[in-house]
Amino acid sequence: MDSIVLINGQEQSDISIYNRNVQYGDGLFETCVAKDNQILFWEKHLLRLEEGCERLKIKKIEESTWLKDIKKAFGLSAHKNCVIKLILSRGNSQRGYSYPSDIMPVRVVILSEMKKTLEKKSFSLEYAQSGYHSNPNLAGIKHCNRIEQILARATLKEDEAIMLDENQNIISVTQGNIYFIFAQKLLTPKLDRCGVIGSRRSLILEIAKSIDLNVEEGNISTTDVKNADEAFISNSIIGIQSVSSIENHQLPNRFLTDKIKAAFESETQDIKSWTCI
Repeated sequence: MDSIVLINGQEQSDISIYNRNVQYGDGLFETCVAKDNQILFWEKHLLRLEEGCERLKIKKIEESTWLKDIKKAFGLSAHKNCVIKLILSRGNSQRGYSYPSDIMPVRVVILSEMKKTLEKKSFSLEYAQSGYHSNPNLAGIKHCNRIEQILARATLKEDEAIMLDENQNIISVTQGNIYFIFAQKLLTPKLDRCGVIGSRRSLILEIAKSIDLNVEEGNISTTDVKNADEAFISNSIIGIQSVSSIENHQLPNRFLTDKIKAAFESETQDIKSWTCI
């Protein structure tokens, strides 16, 4: 079996057509890295999931319940290095956007083998043909309606694509956050109106400050990018990866990126960053 799937703690993969995630994308998800029955940065994932529950008014699942499900999935799998995907739906309901006050959430745990991939030396980026539309109520959280990213990747020709908002400000790449270095300043998009605040983002900003970079979150235009010295992207699976080009603009430098990446990878090796299940 390629993946282990648990729905509400039971090994199964069939979900109701009345599930609101199926009907409307009414839910949240997290993608975690695990090895030897330990999850990297579990607290960060749980914090974002619970923030999403508060924002969308979805009933929270106790941490102990998630950990019990994950432990069961570990026990059913022979893989040591895994990707754990958590999906939380508001629950099942009949037709219509409204839902009953006593609706019960449906939780899903999917455990897959972490595939060994050849690490790229650097990523080449393009600008996506699909972007974000601002909605501060949804900004930052990882809700399940990801049609903007799906459309952005549908025409992807380079390694990744940069997504813009309706004002043509850079927000992220399709599957992660993006960072630019200008001399001794690290600039990353402000994500208070759209985009996802990645589980690694706060750590990366802390590391940048620790090596005496000025860290700012703000608006970044496509014109600003042409003055950048370095750029890199991040997500839970790839960690930190440098950017070599953005369309016709070349970014040959990676000294500070490599310095941040080395500190980041050291942090991921620290036993304190892993939660034993």
